Amino acid sequence: MSQYILSEWRNDDPENPFIVFVQIDSERYAERIIDVFRDGRADAIVCEGNFYEPVPAPEVETINEAEEFTACYVGASLFETTWQEATSTRRLSPTSINNLTQALHNPDHPTQGA
Repeated sequence: MSQYILSEWRNDDPENPFIVFVQIDSERYAERIIDVFRDGRADAIVCEGNFYEPVPAPEVETINEAEEFTACYVGASLFETTWQEATSTRRLSPTSINNLTQALHNPDHPTQGA
């Protein structure tokens, strides 16, 4: 059964994503990744058979120990909606980016929930 980790990466480099959204499998290996950049670009990456070295994803609590990250688990529907937009347009709308940010920082937001 998959889990979905949504994380914000606070960095000043426009070449690095500021939102990283990952679908992980039951052994915590990434299956799909969505990298979102400040200009709205979105890279949708299928991890199987690509150049990524398979490393299990850390727990959200471990991610949150790093000062530059905020992470949480979210539900499959938010990931799938975001994946569809990222794969069809290679961008995310300001509304979609706002929804991701709200899910990260507001546990009562409707998109939250695993």
